[in-house]
Amino acid sequence: MIASHQHRFIFLKTRKTAGTSVEIALSKVCGPDDVITEISPEDEALRQAAGGRAPQNFESPPLPRKAYNHMGAKATRDLVGEDAFRDYFTFAIERNPWDAVVSLYFWKYKDRPELPDFETYVQEIWIEQLANNRRLYRIRGKMALDRVLRYENLAAELQEVWDQLSLPGTPDLPRAKGNARPAGHYRELYTEASRERVATVFADTIEAFGYEF
Repeated sequence: MIASHQHRFIFLKTRKTAGTSVEIALSKVCGPDDVITEISPEDEALRQAAGGRAPQNFESPPLPRKAYNHMGAKATRDLVGEDAFRDYFTFAIERNPWDAVVSLYFWKYKDRPELPDFETYVQEIWIEQLANNRRLYRIRGKMALDRVLRYENLAAELQEVWDQLSLPGTPDLPRAKGNARPAGHYRELYTEASRERVATVFADTIEAFGYEF
């Protein structure tokens, strides 16, 4: 999560949506008073190499609570206050669920010599936890942010945000966590059963954003 008082924006990071890459890009335009939460040591090295600010101003005290990675809209609103949450530009990212599930599959098992059966994996609880992305940008089931960018069109939509906020430079996105997945289309891994499992678990996300297999 990043809350920039200098540029009056709040970015909430959902899972498996290139959120870390966007955080790294945004941290390059942040000021000394902005809130920047921690990411993994590997990704912090990428952030340092890119010239981004390190984690700062996320501890409690002085904040009323500690700010953390994948912080949801309600917790963030409680942290920064209702006035700032209302007045700042708030945004996150969403992704085609069938693609996101495949991305998590390769990321979760990237250190294993052999991947587990995809059909079995799709039936596990990890999929339901990934579907909780929707809770990060909603409060009491209703959209709480000004915009949710599409992962599928991220570069163009992030540039629109950059222009809207008059941020300096351009949104140069490093490839954080992008090496775990081999080339190939996500559809290649699915059977009808696994496709329907994702459709059921992510039903409201699919409906809200019009995603198709």
